[in-house]
Amino acid sequence: MLALGWPLLIAELAIGRTTRADAVSAFGRISAARPWRWLGWIGVLACVGILSYYPVVAGWVANYLWQYLHGPAALPEPAGYAAHFQSVISDPVQALFFFSLVMIATIAIVAAGVERGIERTCTLLMPVFVLLLVSLSGYGLSLDGAGRAMSFMFMPDWDALRRPATYLAAIGQAFFSIGLGMGVLITYGAYVPAREKLPRAALFLVLGDTLIALLAGLMIFPAVFTYGVDPAQGPTLAFAALPEVFRLMPGGRWFAIAFFLLLIIAALTSSVALLEVPVAWAMARWRWRRARAAVAIGGLALACGVPVALGYGMLAPAQPSGVPLLDRIDHVASNVLLPLSGISIALLVGWAWRGTAARSAADLAETVAGALWHWSMRLVLPAVIGLVMSRGLGWI
Repeated sequence: MLALGWPLLIAELAIGRTTRADAVSAFGRISAARPWRWLGWIGVLACVGILSYYPVVAGWVANYLWQYLHGPAALPEPAGYAAHFQSVISDPVQALFFFSLVMIATIAIVAAGVERGIERTCTLLMPVFVLLLVSLSGYGLSLDGAGRAMSFMFMPDWDALRRPATYLAAIGQAFFSIGLGMGVLITYGAYVPAREKLPRAALFLVLGDTLIALLAGLMIFPAVFTYGVDPAQGPTLAFAALPEVFRLMPGGRWFAIAFFLLLIIAALTSSVALLEVPVAWAMARWRWRRARAAVAIGGLALACGVPVALGYGMLAPAQPSGVPLLDRIDHVASNVLLPLSGISIALLVGWAWRGTAARSAADLAETVAGALWHWSMRLVLPAVIGLVMSRGLGWI
């Protein structure tokens, strides 16, 4: 996050604020040469790919939130949570309904505009998100398994640190978590005021995002170890393991409501950011009004997400090697497209953008830090990201 995420975050925000353009047009305004102006499409393609499956997972969250709000009668018998989760994601009606619900909400927020829709929604939801997260993390640290959770999270695994795949996963997580390489930060950078100091703002974003991630771990893993759940279950922890934990906790239903409300807030704000990227491009490219662009692009994303939503049910037999379409898209987007987009952004800033202009745009003019940042864009970041990605994917 600090070595790669922070410098790239500054670069993306600087590109967006300087050009005041969408993610594709911004590349062309930095350099009109053909190899450069087409590279913006890599991030947009990654963004659209993620948008095809991310609201599907958000739909699962909305489904669980509804079930807990509806009452205990809607929940399965104890020890049946894994089977219940499988029934939720394999049922075409449930999968499509809640996926569509999330997409419609996302489209409505983006269609309302930057200030009235996106900004107002985030201003309302993010304090609620942080309050819920801090409360649930505090409760997690009070559980018996908190000590084992701390060891699990913070004790180094030296064997893992020797594997290139670990660093590829770290890059993918860093890029995915703060939205690097998707065009999101270039698009949002176009709305950043000129008075805002980008290095400081970017550092706050990186540190804040990391703090939120650690709090999320402190919320989940103490409960996992307290109640004997396997932490290796990965994403299914939220749907198959934690409901068992909530069943055993005093007032567990209310903790479950708070937990899934927290997740849906996080998912919705992320879906909004993902949709804003192609919407901003469509508005600039075809001069569409925002509402029309949001409905058109959102409708296309909804259509693309249908086979993903059905990939655990009726379309499961048609998937090669039994690997769900969601996993395949996520692998390509997170491990290939996002790192390639990061390399493209670094090379654009380092080589196609005049050094003094780039440093000035990043609020790093006439400083040693600015020179180091610009040279890291030229050489260090492209080489490191490229090497880790190639080793992790087995290309070299």
